[in-house]
Amino acid sequence: MNFESLNLFQLASRRLQWLSDKQRAVSENIANADVAGYRLREVQSFDSYLDAAGFSPISPEAEVSQVEAGWGSTISGNTVVMEEQVLEATNTQSQYRLASNLYRKAHEMVLSVAGNR
Repeated sequence: MNFESLNLFQLASRRLQWLSDKQRAVSENIANADVAGYRLREVQSFDSYLDAAGFSPISPEAEVSQVEAGWGSTISGNTVVMEEQVLEATNTQSQYRLASNLYRKAHEMVLSVAGNR
């Protein structure tokens, strides 16, 4: 992906959308942790998400796919490991907070430079 074609606000917006989609997938995994036969779902990597989004002005939803569990499965065939998903949710929340703070600071900087602050 050619990052020179994206400005800071587009990149931050896409990152926030991707993180939102990632958190939704993790939430669905946690909600279905006790459903027999449920397969773990993850979103595509951020790099592949940017490639798929291309130059579209609207940030699309990230692709979610079933994956093989890293820690195995239960007798019922469920591949969700709660500990792993809780760690993933916490990590995603931290990344979202960082991205939204960077977006806000960049917006404040633009307003300051424009003399509106």
